[in-house]
Amino acid sequence: MVSYDSIRKKTENIKDVSYDYNNNNSTITISRRFYDITNLITPDMLIYPGDPQPEFIPVSTLQKDKVNVTRITIGSHTGTHIDAQKHFIDNGLGVDKEPLNKFIGEVVILDISKKVGIGQGINDYDLDDSSISKIGMRNDILLLYTGTSDKWGIKDESIKNNFTYLEPSAAQWIVDHNIKCVGIDTFSIEKYGFKEGLAHKKLLSNRVGIIENLSSNLNKFIGKRMFLVCLPLLLEDIDGSPARTILFDIES
Repeated sequence: MVSYDSIRKKTENIKDVSYDYNNNNSTITISRRFYDITNLITPDMLIYPGDPQPEFIPVSTLQKDKVNVTRITIGSHTGTHIDAQKHFIDNGLGVDKEPLNKFIGEVVILDISKKVGIGQGINDYDLDDSSISKIGMRNDILLLYTGTSDKWGIKDESIKNNFTYLEPSAAQWIVDHNIKCVGIDTFSIEKYGFKEGLAHKKLLSNRVGIIENLSSNLNKFIGKRMFLVCLPLLLEDIDGSPARTILFDIES
């Protein structure tokens, strides 16, 4: 039998699980309708070179066991995902310790595709020219549409090692403009074949959230200010997690 006192002691030890997405108690109204900008995870999907290919293996079936249960094998950076500090930083936060309010909040969606070709780097001038008038407040989230994601649907293998990325100067721009999270529709914010991972290290060490591999649906919302909810799985002390990522219209 479980006593009231034992329940009380357990609940007293539970940390506060409420989140103020912008740390300022502000209030906005969002639409009931939402828009999914997450890539579907499938066994034959495009994967960053060297990452494990997803596997869905039945371990129980309705015919034999009265229920369907599937073993899922995926990498921590499969599909649309977030990067935790631990991805690039010794003793950095694991995904379970990353504050959720990094990945929830008002967002500006920018089109970089007309300025920076697929496979090229985004620099600080590209961001300054495209977005300075649209960044409205401290702790905005910035989502970048590069056009790379358009090749995802047709499974164009060329984007696996030839995708648009952030130059270190762009990462510094994001830090300097108090952006709390940046997302991109490519495999990574880092150039393929990187030596030091300077963009990741600059952002993660400054507690900037990173969302990678957003879907091409991002193209539908270019130039808009919206509300983002990106929820990684609560996985113990690892470097990242797939995340369901959705946008809402802001009504007021």
